[in-house]
Amino acid sequence: MDMKNITKWSLALGALTLATACVVAGTDADPADWPGMASMQSVSGKEIYHECGATMISDSWAITAAHCVETARIENGRRAIQYVPDASGDLVRFGPMILTIGAGDLRKVSRGSVFPIREVVVHPAYKRGHAEQGNDLALVRIDGTWQGPVARLDGLTGSVSDFDPPYSELTVAGYGKTGEQATGQEAVSRTGRHLSAPMMVLQEAYLPKITPQECRTDLEGLITQYGLQDDYAGVSVSPETQMCAGASYSDSCQGDSGGPLVQRGNGGNGPVQVGVVSWGLGCGREGSPGVYMRVSAYADWIAETTGIARSAPPAAL
Repeated sequence: MDMKNITKWSLALGALTLATACVVAGTDADPADWPGMASMQSVSGKEIYHECGATMISDSWAITAAHCVETARIENGRRAIQYVPDASGDLVRFGPMILTIGAGDLRKVSRGSVFPIREVVVHPAYKRGHAEQGNDLALVRIDGTWQGPVARLDGLTGSVSDFDPPYSELTVAGYGKTGEQATGQEAVSRTGRHLSAPMMVLQEAYLPKITPQECRTDLEGLITQYGLQDDYAGVSVSPETQMCAGASYSDSCQGDSGGPLVQRGNGGNGPVQVGVVSWGLGCGREGSPGVYMRVSAYADWIAETTGIARSAPPAAL
């Protein structure tokens, strides 16, 4: 994940200095292992840009990070448009937002998997421009119906309570950068548009879980080391609403924001999403864990917003 002086839309969308979050030390992923995995993209003329990850959680709703959509606006009551800052800091129209779902390779997108975004709901407690202060979640509704598999959310439509801890593991996936200095990739889409993304092929990585106390200690040390006390004054990691994972050899990075952190066990029922990529300081740096929003803490808000019925017991935080 990126420090504040690394732009969220570094591919083409201007210089918005936010704390944001491919997968560092990852391997090619099978999309069948990542139900509902999606690439959130912006379209400008004949150009398509991957911005963030997301996960379909029903046939019409996806979950992502709030900082990925905090400057989006709904136009004509049915289309989400991405706005970006110009040189003076004023927001200007960039282009429509779309969701590409279930792609193992963004260059090979199947029909019926690309949808316009028609509604964006940012968590009401999120503070714009400050992902590091928490509540970094948003829900987006597509214009259409996704016919494929969807993710199960811990505490809402899935549960990790039955997973055997010694054998359960955390994994993250995305189309983000494979390192802080990694260059992006370019290709031509199936429809003939120019496509830009940090990584075209979906990546995944296993992440060690970091305790909240270890996470706070590590981040506080790095904030001091990097001289970011003013930017990150009072930042803390809430064990109720956030979780930390990652080590120097594996991490999420720019372009992975909004994507899924899942837990897999030996129950044979597939993965359960426990987190959403939020923020961090650098990618894969020694002693720099990634911070993820804990989805079980927001199960009630997700259910109320989307109408998804709870089918799993509330998660124990």
